[in-house]
Amino acid sequence: MKKFLLALILVFALAWPCFSAENTEDKSSDYVTDLQKAISSDIGKLRESINKELESIKLGSADIAARIAEIAILTEKSSDDMAAWGYNDEQKELHTRVLSELSVAYAAYSALVQSANSNNQENKTEDKDADSLGTVKSPDINMSDSLRQEIIKVSRGFDVQLFSLQSKLDKLKIDLADATNLQKKLKEAQEGGEGLELPRTHVLQLEEARVNVALTTLQVRTLRKGFDLNVAEFKRLRGRLEAMQDKLIFPQELLDANLEKLQTRITELMTELNDARKSLGSANSSLVRARANLGSADIMPLTNASAIYLSRSARVTYWEHMVSLLDYEIAINREIQQVWRERFKLFHDTASGEEIWKLGDSAKIRIQELNRELEGIRTMEDTILHQIEARQGQANAEGITSMIQQEILRSIENQRKIITEIYDRYESLIPTAVFYQQRLQSEANDNISAIRIAEKVSSFSQETIMNFLNTELWQGEGYSVTVGKLIIAILVFLSSFFLSSWGSHWIKRRMLRRVKSSITAANAVQRIVFYILWVAFALIALNILEIPLTAFAFMGGAIAVGLGFGMQNIFNNLISGFIVIFSRPFKVNDMIEVSGISGMVDDIGSRSTTIRTYDGLDVILPNRYFLENSVTNWTRTDLKKREILQVGVSYDSDSRKVEKLLNEIVNEHSKVLKDPAPFVIFKNFGNDALEFEVYYWFELKSSSGLKISSDLRHHIAAVFNKEGINIPYPQRDIHIINDDANKLTLDKDNADSDSKPESGEIKNV
Repeated sequence: MKKFLLALILVFALAWPCFSAENTEDKSSDYVTDLQKAISSDIGKLRESINKELESIKLGSADIAARIAEIAILTEKSSDDMAAWGYNDEQKELHTRVLSELSVAYAAYSALVQSANSNNQENKTEDKDADSLGTVKSPDINMSDSLRQEIIKVSRGFDVQLFSLQSKLDKLKIDLADATNLQKKLKEAQEGGEGLELPRTHVLQLEEARVNVALTTLQVRTLRKGFDLNVAEFKRLRGRLEAMQDKLIFPQELLDANLEKLQTRITELMTELNDARKSLGSANSSLVRARANLGSADIMPLTNASAIYLSRSARVTYWEHMVSLLDYEIAINREIQQVWRERFKLFHDTASGEEIWKLGDSAKIRIQELNRELEGIRTMEDTILHQIEARQGQANAEGITSMIQQEILRSIENQRKIITEIYDRYESLIPTAVFYQQRLQSEANDNISAIRIAEKVSSFSQETIMNFLNTELWQGEGYSVTVGKLIIAILVFLSSFFLSSWGSHWIKRRMLRRVKSSITAANAVQRIVFYILWVAFALIALNILEIPLTAFAFMGGAIAVGLGFGMQNIFNNLISGFIVIFSRPFKVNDMIEVSGISGMVDDIGSRSTTIRTYDGLDVILPNRYFLENSVTNWTRTDLKKREILQVGVSYDSDSRKVEKLLNEIVNEHSKVLKDPAPFVIFKNFGNDALEFEVYYWFELKSSSGLKISSDLRHHIAAVFNKEGINIPYPQRDIHIINDDANKLTLDKDNADSDSKPESGEIKNV
């Protein structure tokens, strides 16, 4: 296993550096030789166990055919045999399955033997063809590029083959263990031990295990042979490439042919682009009509109109991607045309030194850009695959009509075409562009010579330069400053920043590793050491200039006055910084809040502290600010934070069921902590709804409260919708009093008042 891990590491070292821009020597032979030795060693360790298991089983072609026929007969009469043996239903099922698997194992082994023999004949024919190729007398640069691309292709196959070999070796170990275990149990049964309950069936299982050992062994040998052929092909291609390097030609006719070929392709692409733009216009028109038919309705839930709209939208997206691809491919082909022109100049040594420098740098930058673009394409491909998965879920949902399902399937088909017809072209096109840029960078680096480097130096002679460096700028008592001394002092002073930073960081790392001190204390020591080293280098620079420190004595009074007034705030923040560092109200990576500013402490400096907010902004606060204001440290004792999620449901909802559903939802979320356990409170009878509150905790370091609450709300909305629980809108009840009825009431009251009874009389109404 260790050797295979080493082999995998070597593969990645092999795949690119062997033909990179900086390495012209072939150092790959040693790598592939080590890989072959590692593989042989791992196979050799299992050889003795394999031979021991296979010595009792015949694996000749005639033997295998005969055994397959015997198993067929056993299968035909297995029902009668198992009845005679008194097998129950479970035992019968096991015996039947073992016979079937044994037959399949023999058939697979026989097929693999025949395939291996056929491949051997083909490989011999290919070897003869390869040997007959000979050496090309006048190889051109196109042949060299083709060979390099073949080498890249072969090299990339190494890691796949190694993984396959490792997988088969692991399976071989499992098969050997199964065979050994069955053999041991059968032997115990024969010697009168407990053994196995079904010796006839388990004998067949042992035979199956041994056939599997033979089958996996043959697969390992086949893979090993394929790997060896790949290595041989790699070495052959490298040999041919080396043989033609000194004989390469690149005439003007070949350049013109390459440019013409690319121009023809550009013309074809422009025609294809015009057709794609027409198709995009037609698709947009269809989308506009679909949107008009949809009206003001929402896309979800799916209806016939919304499904048609989604299908048309997917088609528009396909043609938009196609137009972008064709534009990009035209630009790449024009870029490759320019690369060929530049390579022609480099090959014939007509480029200036300045041009070579620029070509090498621009090619390097372009390679990085292309690789980033390829990563972006793969990311977009993953996004579309997720969208396809979601669409398939919609198509398979219950209650979907056949028309809606048909439109969803059309949408899925257009999304798949984006991957198969567009993104696959990107993944073929971009590596080709990368290859040509790499060749340009490599050839530019090969053409940078001492003569061309000298072109970047001033045309002044050495004597003129030395006279210039010795020019005296000013002098004082006992010292003089020349241009040369000043340049050296400036270089020392500038390099002091790098050296001081390196030295202080080295001490910081030692403190963190050896002393196990906190990051905050290490940062404080680092800054003190930095300033000490920086002052030391400044003194060295003054010594190079031979300027005594007494020359600055007259500045002492002015500096003291300046420190008293101008640097008051600076010293205040410095002292506050050391108080913060040593009192440790918070440390680096703590999450704090101060005066409405929340975020993670990114750095505690000597003068200021940097807080990275949750919006990704860096807020720099003076250290005195933390002593003058209250600071909330969310992670001082632990990293847990509680959140409250408020939910309202309609008054006709079952409150117990709502509480149960909310508990299930919050407990199922992977980011919600189980300790402390979340809980749900029925808070209040609100004006418009029954009000519940969900209390839960999460880890600040690994989770986002906003993301968790958003996920919970999505889940709650889906579950409530499924369970028929409504989340109500704000409601108001309005009571309207009828004016006629009101008037009628008043008239009646007046009539009653006219017939008001005398005192002491009672009148029935």
